[in-house]
Amino acid sequence: MRLARSALILSALMMPWIANAEAPAPAPAADAPTASAPAPAATSDASAGPSANTGPVTMADFLTSCQTPGQVSLTYSEGPSEATMEMLQTLKESQGKVTFFANATWLQYMQYAGVCRHAYMDGHLIGMTYRLPSDTSAGKTDEEIKQDIGKYSRTIQDLIGVYPKYMKIHEANLKDSRLLNLAKSMGYTLVGFNMDEYDYKYNTAATSGQIAEVYNAMFSKQMDAYGRKASYIVAGYDVPSTGAASGLPKVVNTIQAHGYDMVRLDGCTNDKTPYKKDPILNDGYVGDKMSFGAAEYKHGQKAVTITPGKSAPSGGNGINFNNNAPAPAGGENAKNIQGGGEMKKASSSKLSVIVPMLAAVPALLCAYLF
Repeated sequence: MRLARSALILSALMMPWIANAEAPAPAPAADAPTASAPAPAATSDASAGPSANTGPVTMADFLTSCQTPGQVSLTYSEGPSEATMEMLQTLKESQGKVTFFANATWLQYMQYAGVCRHAYMDGHLIGMTYRLPSDTSAGKTDEEIKQDIGKYSRTIQDLIGVYPKYMKIHEANLKDSRLLNLAKSMGYTLVGFNMDEYDYKYNTAATSGQIAEVYNAMFSKQMDAYGRKASYIVAGYDVPSTGAASGLPKVVNTIQAHGYDMVRLDGCTNDKTPYKKDPILNDGYVGDKMSFGAAEYKHGQKAVTITPGKSAPSGGNGINFNNNAPAPAGGENAKNIQGGGEMKKASSSKLSVIVPMLAAVPALLCAYLF
């Protein structure tokens, strides 16, 4: 009953988004990367007192659609994990590019750090997932929060050489206006979505094929209603507790069949500088050789071969997963940002993960990746 009720709510909320996606003027949220730089962060007091960053946050503060009809930008949060590695194999075959929001908590483990770097070297955009300590900004100064954000940004920069600009806020913190305003003032682009692929619901080998049907239904309803394509930013989770990895081949083929163009978020927003110059200061942005408009920027995709019963990778790309690191779990983090300024949690069952643990040969990681 809860799933049915949530599905009705989602359908009602999504239709205005699809209609608005094709308006002559770009949606306000989609302008975020190319708009003028946000105001500098306010100076923090030495103690945890009132903050200047407490104004209301609306949907216009989140990036939720692309600037060009016919584009679809797949985004994945809460990894990297074993699932990410399997997805990279599919994406390499399809030549499609996506955006991964790395959870820096996992990057202390060599195998997950290697996956993040591998994703970047394969031409995917790297953003960051952020979660407040204790899930609240209360009792912390603005400066303490900024330093914490900066710490996780530096962890990612240590691996890929650039500081992330695009940020996904953990579902537990989406209503913390102080955090959201601070992140904006630091120059981060807050990312929402206008399509949920429900990989946390279709989370088994038997059901993951239904993820592609979510895309098929959305694309078909858009064309039937308006006679033209829309643009989409899709929310997914690259963790083993979802069906994102096993469902991705059919997703790519569905996107191809409907004539949509897979793009990273910088291609979605025509953003030539999708990384920050500094993890804390709002002093500008930089691009790299794979950024939108650069020589090695890629978009689009081709159909891939569907292999029935394909299992998770066992180090085939040079990554050995060992039992020193816990498996990222993200099904319960699927908080949806929907239209009308509402933030609704998608229905999902509790997801448990049993990840195959393989013998570790850590030294091989560097030999394969670096």
